[in-house]
Amino acid sequence: MSELGAEATAAAKAALAHGADDMVAEAKNRCPVYAGTDKRVVKGALRDSIHKRLRRKDGSVWRIAADAESQDGVFYGTLVEFSPRINKPFLYPALDAKKDSIRSAIVDAVRAAIRRRGR
Repeated sequence: MSELGAEATAAAKAALAHGADDMVAEAKNRCPVYAGTDKRVVKGALRDSIHKRLRRKDGSVWRIAADAESQDGVFYGTLVEFSPRINKPFLYPALDAKKDSIRSAIVDAVRAAIRRRGR
């Protein structure tokens, strides 16, 4: 029985990692590209900075971040996401768009692992 749990857990973690990749791609598609004249900001840098990173070594928690930094040292991903003045969120809308498909992929992966082991 513990082998079944280990296989199901591994399948869930693999599906979660794939879901994190999908989330990164969706966030990059939704990310606004700076069109202003402020020379401290590199156009497309915010979109290019979106990435995933493990939060737990066991692969059960991923962090999706947009940590672009202006030339004067200001991390501005949070400003773009949450500022009412800028009003161009991209991470949370990407999560809203992908959360159901990620959840379904995890459930399907666990079910497939259980079926494989049950045979």
